[in-house]
Amino acid sequence: MAVVNGYTTAEAIQNALGLGTAILTPDTAEIEAVIGAVSRTIDDYCGRFFYSTPGTVLFTAEDYLVAKLPGDWSSITSIRIDDTNSGTPATIISPTTDYRPMKNLDFEGWPYTSIQITSYGGHSLPVGITEGVKIIGTRGWSSVPDAVEQAALLQSVRVHARRAVPFGVAGSPEGGIIRLLSRLDPDVELMLRPYRLGLATA
Repeated sequence: MAVVNGYTTAEAIQNALGLGTAILTPDTAEIEAVIGAVSRTIDDYCGRFFYSTPGTVLFTAEDYLVAKLPGDWSSITSIRIDDTNSGTPATIISPTTDYRPMKNLDFEGWPYTSIQITSYGGHSLPVGITEGVKIIGTRGWSSVPDAVEQAALLQSVRVHARRAVPFGVAGSPEGGIIRLLSRLDPDVELMLRPYRLGLATA
C-alpha cells in the first residue's frame, strides 16, 4: 500500500532493520501500513499534523487585534473578514498594511499560528461575528521536522518488531528483557515534546 502523508519511508525502516532497500513481500507492505498508523498517532499525540494540504477555514474572532489561527499554516493566500455582519467574509485584508502573520521565531521552519492586526491598517478583526474570518492557504508544515521524522522511524521500527513478540516482551533472562510498550517509545515522546500543542512554545 502507498503511504499517504507519512513521516518516514519504508526504505529507511528496512535499512534500520537490516533488510536493505529492495521491495520485500510481504514486509514492505506491512512496513508501509505501520508508517501510516504511526504517522497518524504522532499527529494525535502532538495535536497537529506535519504535512501540507490546501485549506479554507472559517472561524470566529475573539479579539480585535490578535487571532490564534485554527491549526498551523505554512502559507497564507488570503484572509477575508465579515466586517458588516452579513454572514459572508467578503472584505480582503492586506498582509502588507492590515495584518502580519506570526510564527515561532525561536525555531527555524515553524508555520504561522496567529495573525496580528497592524496599528496603521484600516481594519480590525470582527469580534463576535460568527465565522467572521476566512483564511485560505496551505495548512500544516512545509516540511517534516527532522525530530518528527526520526520519531516516526524509531516508533515504526518498534511497532514492526512486535510481530515477532506477541506478548510485547523481547530478549531473554540471560541477555536482558525488553518490554515493547503499547505507548509511544520514551525517546519518541522526548523528540516530539517541543511540537505538542499545550507544551510547545508555538
